[in-house]
Amino acid sequence: MKTSLEVYRQNRDALLAKIVTELSNDKRFVAAWLTGSYGRNDADEVSDLDLRLVVADPYREALCTRREQVSHQTTDERFMLFSKFGTPALIHENNNNAPEGGTFTFVLYADSALMIDWILIPLSRAKRDHPSRLLFDKVNIPVSFPEPEEVEQSRKFVAEQWAFFWMMTAITIKYTLRGDHVFVTHWLEELHGISLEIERRIHRLPLQYTRGSLSQFQPTRERQIESIHQLCNKMQELTPQVTQFIGFTPALPLAEIETLLSFAKE
Repeated sequence: MKTSLEVYRQNRDALLAKIVTELSNDKRFVAAWLTGSYGRNDADEVSDLDLRLVVADPYREALCTRREQVSHQTTDERFMLFSKFGTPALIHENNNNAPEGGTFTFVLYADSALMIDWILIPLSRAKRDHPSRLLFDKVNIPVSFPEPEEVEQSRKFVAEQWAFFWMMTAITIKYTLRGDHVFVTHWLEELHGISLEIERRIHRLPLQYTRGSLSQFQPTRERQIESIHQLCNKMQELTPQVTQFIGFTPALPLAEIETLLSFAKE
């Protein structure tokens, strides 16, 4: 017997096939590809469709015009496009997430609860993301590979984030003592992310998406304190590499952190 989740996945796959069939034969669109989990080839049953559509120049103004930067609605032209594939139950347009000259619209479809991020890009600005899953391409859109960040920019980032890490570690300990587990859980996750990002930058590694949380849920004060200790030890081990990378020895307030942690024993 098929589970509801299996049906959901099948409906999503059928919707994607319908989109490709219809839009590849639509003169307004010259290329399309998927990013996100489909682009990385790790989509699961609940992955949404991060769909990028390249709009031919004669239709750019009609389809890529921004009514507002952020809105609960979209233009009539885009609404008609989205409605070809179901009835929108919810629309949220956030063009802060759009590529230059393009638009970004999240659509949640009625009945099926399928989700699509519709990203429309004018042909004159189009470059296909790497990695991505190509759906169709009539004009040979060039593939865009991420360029490495300038070394000086990375040095500045690492120095600033190193200080930010220790500041937020001290503040997180304060909320640990207060018993605010929600705040602590959030910032333990953030601190893990900062640590990994510093390590990535000093080794000049490309950005890679990591699904799920970086930390593990720590439900008690004791486990939260242990997690903070582990993070601090990792940062201490990174200190020589960070020093070499940024060109000076950064602050390492371990004694002060230990003072704050000692209050948990009282």
